[in-house]
Amino acid sequence: MKNMKKIIFVAIILIGFMACTKTESNPNPSQTIITSDSSQYSGRLKVMVLDGTNNNAIINDAQVFLYPTYEDLKRNFYINTVAGINGTADFGYILQGNYYLRAQSGIKSDTNVVQVMGQKTITRTMIVRQ
Repeated sequence: MKNMKKIIFVAIILIGFMACTKTESNPNPSQTIITSDSSQYSGRLKVMVLDGTNNNAIINDAQVFLYPTYEDLKRNFYINTVAGINGTADFGYILQGNYYLRAQSGIKSDTNVVQVMGQKTITRTMIVRQ
């Protein structure tokens, strides 16, 4: 009887190990940007990135990072990052609140604060410099 319990226990453990498989094949999954929302608690955030050393020309390939707190900004622990298309990084609809932004293009960067308000589109302009 004791041997039977041991066999059943080992069988359950083996079945558990065999049932565990990695299902995600993409090691860097893309994040979903919500582009339509009717919630009163979400607002849309867009960030325009300009080059401060080149007559404020639009930068098409800037990376913009979104942080929930200043501590996360200091630790570079962002909740989302978007690459600018035609000079604008569109984060879509996010929950209302205060956020920190960091735009980066090569060695040029800028840091800013933004307040997202419900049912509004906020466009923040950031000017990256060395």
